[in-house]
Amino acid sequence: MGWLKNWGHNQVRKGAIAARERGDATYVHTLAASADQIHQRYITAIESEGWKLTERHENPATPRQRWTLTFERTKA
Repeated sequence: MGWLKNWGHNQVRKGAIAARERGDATYVHTLAASADQIHQRYITAIESEGWKLTERHENPATPRQRWTLTFERTKA
C-alpha cells in the first residue's frame, strides 16, 4: 500500500509543480471525497510544493468535483 500512496502523492504534486513553474499565482484543485483526512493529505502534499491553502469550498451540485481547494503561492 505504501507504493500506491507515494504514487498518489506524486500525482497530486504534479499539478502544483506545473502551476508553480508556469508562474501562476493561484492553484485550484478539485476533489470528490468529503473526508477531512483525505483533504488534509491533499493539502499537505500541495503545500509541500510552496502553496498555501486560502479557501475550501463545497459545491454539492457537482459530485465529481464536490470540493474546491484554492491555494496561493507562498512568499519564498
